[in-house]
Amino acid sequence: MSKTTYDQFVEQVIRYRIFPFSDLVAGYPSLTAATADNEWHSGTELDPWLWRTRIVKDGYAAYGKFFGTKASFIHVDAFPLVRLLLSGGTSVEERYRDGLLSTHAYRLYELIREAGNIDTRQLRKAARLDAKEQKKDYESALVQLQNFGDIVITGAKESDHDGGWSSMCYETSDYWLEQLQDKLPLADPSIEQAKEQIQASLHELCTTDKSYSYFAKKLKLNA
Repeated sequence: MSKTTYDQFVEQVIRYRIFPFSDLVAGYPSLTAATADNEWHSGTELDPWLWRTRIVKDGYAAYGKFFGTKASFIHVDAFPLVRLLLSGGTSVEERYRDGLLSTHAYRLYELIREAGNIDTRQLRKAARLDAKEQKKDYESALVQLQNFGDIVITGAKESDHDGGWSSMCYETSDYWLEQLQDKLPLADPSIEQAKEQIQASLHELCTTDKSYSYFAKKLKLNA
């Protein structure tokens, strides 16, 4: 396999608008499928592991677990549309009130909003979910927020210990988008307009009915 560069990865994200980190659905491209195995965790400029957060910092795409428990990149132009479809146009407060968001998720969102940007170690401690037996509740709450498009992963803070894993940093989607206003359309789309635009993009780029159906279901395009 030829070596993929960061710029080529960005081009793929721009083209596909929704670009999974790993194999999300058969017949649809992903970062892991497009890159050479021996470049991962190499620490070089060809290391795709470093691109996860670089592309967010560069303002090209949002990154997070927007579809289930697997991460994807969503181009900055498409993210407001995808976020609108994921949330159904409802706010965090409305979903919490209606029982669609857990108490833990609501608390995490409030902490992330207050902090602006916060790494997962600080967030878990602030939420008082740092006990070993609370790890599942914490991770589930984070996935809930990402599945609704409420938060994005924006960086990775290095471990304080040699050889330790870095921890993800989070921002609310509102906060991230506020910093990219010059890259966004001026008018806010309706849900129907968002559906039409995303459908048109997926029809053009999905090479199989299975891949289109996967995203159509996740984004409620036929609802």
